[in-house]
Amino acid sequence: MIVNPQLASLLARFRHANAIAILDGPFPSYPDVETIELILAPGIPTIPQVVDVILAEHEVSSVVMAKEFQQVVDAPTQADYLSHLGDLPVEWIDHVDFKKMVGTCLGIVHTGDPVPYSNVILRWG
Repeated sequence: MIVNPQLASLLARFRHANAIAILDGPFPSYPDVETIELILAPGIPTIPQVVDVILAEHEVSSVVMAKEFQQVVDAPTQADYLSHLGDLPVEWIDHVDFKKMVGTCLGIVHTGDPVPYSNVILRWG
């Protein structure tokens, strides 16, 4: 059960053809996109922790990630992060395009995740 009222409200509006970005703390905010600051401290929570909670309660059809995650992050960390996505298909795009796509999301959730390029966009439909 999600107890954070802002996140619960955002997810209650997560419908077909919507997307939500789960991002590291330094990732920029966008003035026209609702932003939720979940970061408590560096590393808390991580993107996989937030994804786990959302996937347990909400239908997600696919994920978008930056190709740079595959290029910069070590293999064990990649495997760990991707394991949290289960069987969801991942679309790999350039980080520049990822940043543009974040601007079209229903909402942004900032985490304390320190892993570069580990940001995800969760899509439904």
